[in-house]
Amino acid sequence: MNDNYLIPILVAGSILIPLFMFYITTFVIISKNKQRKSEAEKRQMEFRYEKLLLQTMLEVQEKALNQVSQEIHDNIGQVLAGVQMNLISLSGGMAENPDQLVRDTKEQVSHALKDLRDLSRVLNSKYINKIGLEESLRKETQYLGTYNKIQFEIDVEEGDRQLPPERELMVFRIAQESLSNIIKHAEATHVRIIIGYLPLGFSMLIADDGKGFDMDNDKGAGIGLMNMKQRVEVMNGTLDITSAPGSGTKIAIHIPYE
Repeated sequence: MNDNYLIPILVAGSILIPLFMFYITTFVIISKNKQRKSEAEKRQMEFRYEKLLLQTMLEVQEKALNQVSQEIHDNIGQVLAGVQMNLISLSGGMAENPDQLVRDTKEQVSHALKDLRDLSRVLNSKYINKIGLEESLRKETQYLGTYNKIQFEIDVEEGDRQLPPERELMVFRIAQESLSNIIKHAEATHVRIIIGYLPLGFSMLIADDGKGFDMDNDKGAGIGLMNMKQRVEVMNGTLDITSAPGSGTKIAIHIPYE
């Protein structure tokens, strides 16, 4: 080969080969940095999820403790007070029909024991996973309906798939927060909850006929809904809120199964 051709080739090669090696090295470094960043974001998301899950469990138990305290004061305390009066009547010989009074007292004690067993289950967050989301919501609304003049309605659209237990617990807490906001602020008389197990994910709609609020100006409502949004986001879901003064409020969530 003529030296006139060989020299330019050598010069070009001496320039292109380092450039090519530089490109390959830069590409590998950028790829590894992206991979490390992706892994760090994934670990951060997992940590956030676990943190919110633990917080949810604690909040559910705290709310259950408040319910237990009120239940003991309002129901079990009254039952036991009645039992005490019956025993005083029996011991003092003041009962007109002692046999019937003994039967009534036994029934009252049995009722109190059943209530205490039910309350002990409520304190365990795993109980929610055991009985399922639907039954947990029915018990929650039944309890709330006892102390508030609100009619609750729950509809379930069955499907082939279910949420994992930890996501059911998060959804239950979201529903609790929503119902708490309704009781505190909405002045509603009717609340409807629709649960749907759709092919592409789980959905829940909570709608009330209360006074609603201005979504642009009601800062208190925004703060109250922040926890719900965080829980939905950490499950890669979506939360949509529709409300206006005098038109009630609708909260719709959609969550993937995994």
